[in-house]
Amino acid sequence: MLIKWSKDLEIGVPFVDADHKVLINLLNQVDDCITEQEETTVLGSVLEALVSYTEYHFTREEKLMELAGYPSIDEHKNVHQKLFHKVRAIYHSFAADRESVQVDDVRSFLQSWLTSHILVEDVKYRSTCIDKSEAAKQAGMVPFINTNGTHVPFNEWGFLRVLLVDDNPNFGKLVSTILKAVGISNIEVTQTPSEGLALMSRRPADVVLCDWVMDEMSGTQFAAKMGEMEIPSKIVMLTGYSIDTLQTKVSSPNISAYLEKPINAHNLLDTITRTAFNG
Repeated sequence: MLIKWSKDLEIGVPFVDADHKVLINLLNQVDDCITEQEETTVLGSVLEALVSYTEYHFTREEKLMELAGYPSIDEHKNVHQKLFHKVRAIYHSFAADRESVQVDDVRSFLQSWLTSHILVEDVKYRSTCIDKSEAAKQAGMVPFINTNGTHVPFNEWGFLRVLLVDDNPNFGKLVSTILKAVGISNIEVTQTPSEGLALMSRRPADVVLCDWVMDEMSGTQFAAKMGEMEIPSKIVMLTGYSIDTLQTKVSSPNISAYLEKPINAHNLLDTITRTAFNG
């Protein structure tokens, strides 16, 4: 691991520590993708998720400090702003030109920024916020996404069952991280469509995320097999091609939505929400 979680990094506010664990997980996934020279769509997806979750975490943390009455909140916000701009700049540089991103520089920054921030900056607000349970409760309820202006509570996420069928293990790890971060714990990931169909025959998922291009069978064939087996689950088809291209080539009654890689974490969760909760 690039960064390993330890008790030394604990702040003592449950949602803050949970957020920090998610961010460390994403940082390690970025490093894995860099080390393995992962394909652009996967590394781009991980970097985007890191940007999105960093912004989300900083929003919740600043809400906590505000409600708890932390006197140095403005200074902390300035530190957040600088860190967020740096993370976002890495993502935009990669999106514009993968070769422009210096691997060693990125790795060095990722290794130091979060742990240094926790150990140096976050411990400063600990004594003010540690016993403010109501402030922590309210800040922890800040949603990651809003769908049509309505937040889907964490307890509703917990009832969802999601299956990911994708033959790239790093992509599977990323999707699991994003879903678990918002309270979806019932997740199964398989790299083979045949195993996915076997899992679905025993207990259908609410939403199936399926890659279009796989070695064993295509997403189109997978959707057709689901239809033949009369599995009622709704499919979100994933593609490295444009959505317009995919929609002209793939049509099935149980395909409810399409997502283009690199994925955007907000779009992923919004699509799952619309597919699962709105029919």
